[in-house]
Amino acid sequence: MIDKLIKKIQKTRFLTQKFRADFALNRASAGFSNDLKDITFTLLSDKSKGAFIYDVDGNQYIDLTMGFGSIFFGHNHSSLRNRIIQQLKISWSVGPISPLAAQLASKINQVTGNERTAFFNSGTEAVMVALRLAKAGTKKNKIVFFKGSYHGTFDSLLSIKSDSQTKIAQEIIPGVTQSILNESILLDYGKAESLTYIKEHIHEIAGVLVEPVQSRNPALQPVEFLKELAQITEKSNIALIFDEVITGFRIGLGGAQEYFGIRADIVTYGKVIGGGMPIGVVSGAAKYLDITDGGVWTYGDDSFPTVKQTFVAGTFCHHPLAMASALKTIELLEKNNAEVYELLNSRTEKFCNALNAFFQSNHYPLSVSHFASLFRFTTPGKTKLLYNYMLLHGIYVWEGRNCFLSSSHSDTIIQKLEKIIQKCCFQMEKDGVLVRRSRV
Repeated sequence: MIDKLIKKIQKTRFLTQKFRADFALNRASAGFSNDLKDITFTLLSDKSKGAFIYDVDGNQYIDLTMGFGSIFFGHNHSSLRNRIIQQLKISWSVGPISPLAAQLASKINQVTGNERTAFFNSGTEAVMVALRLAKAGTKKNKIVFFKGSYHGTFDSLLSIKSDSQTKIAQEIIPGVTQSILNESILLDYGKAESLTYIKEHIHEIAGVLVEPVQSRNPALQPVEFLKELAQITEKSNIALIFDEVITGFRIGLGGAQEYFGIRADIVTYGKVIGGGMPIGVVSGAAKYLDITDGGVWTYGDDSFPTVKQTFVAGTFCHHPLAMASALKTIELLEKNNAEVYELLNSRTEKFCNALNAFFQSNHYPLSVSHFASLFRFTTPGKTKLLYNYMLLHGIYVWEGRNCFLSSSHSDTIIQKLEKIIQKCCFQMEKDGVLVRRSRV
């Protein structure tokens, strides 16, 4: 497999090595091991269309990364491309605010039921601002988040370990010091003892940040836990923050809030809504969003900003291309709301069920879980080589291993996916890296 893959991606390997000294790219060393050193790289691609990407060697792959989940309708979608080109001809400048930003904020509030909306450059920035608003609004300083969640790259959330007694997140990454983690409380998601901890520390907790369906563990969907969490935070002057950067606009226009029937105080969005353009969104209750601008006032009377403001900023927060792309994305989602979601979500469920049936019938120690069009493989031990085998046979999954289907993944393409994955498993078994479980 290694020899064949090296031959297949010669140009990717050549360019990766050529520019390694200049280009500091963490993904180019992801999962490094001496055994797999020669196939440790991130694929270089210069072309994409629909459900496919093409590497610099000219190889075609069925894409399961889909822009880390930001490409909902398929690569180079004609309606989105045309809208971006149209906006390019008008303006892509920043400084004055594009009127598209106000239109987009209004549209987001309309389809999600949120009260106010602000824009930033990425999901990480949106989460960062959401925490700031929670602390400013409650005048408390601790943030609770949960093991297994992913909230981007903000320093105070970069930990997977907590003190057994205090539950304070612990320093584990070089450059992320303990001092910046001391206001971060890391608990177990879905566990009753986590709710107990929150109840016992309501006087110091400003916000509870939750990925309603964890992108790294989509099988875990603790709806009763979430409902009780919402009740606790509502009564305790604690901001309930839903990180919907991945789930937002994926399960439906109303996101996880609508799906679970739970209203959060602050919600962050990204990915899908940008239509492939960089975007971060902080949305939710006016109580918290007013802290960005002082609240609502009107011309021609004695009204004025009544809320003490925090500081938010960013050169490209309201970039016209991102605003135009996001407006077009919502338009496309609204036009065929029930159909597009029902079809894509059912395709994903059927695909995952078929794979699990195959794994089980062959007693392979593999499985796949999903939520909406997000899915993720469980690959213990050496079975992680599945991703290398898939790449060899024309399926691309990025190093973080979250997978997504788009509306461009037709039934025919999905059937092909199933056959390739089955072929990979049989080959892995033949090569001795996939061993069947003992039958009981």
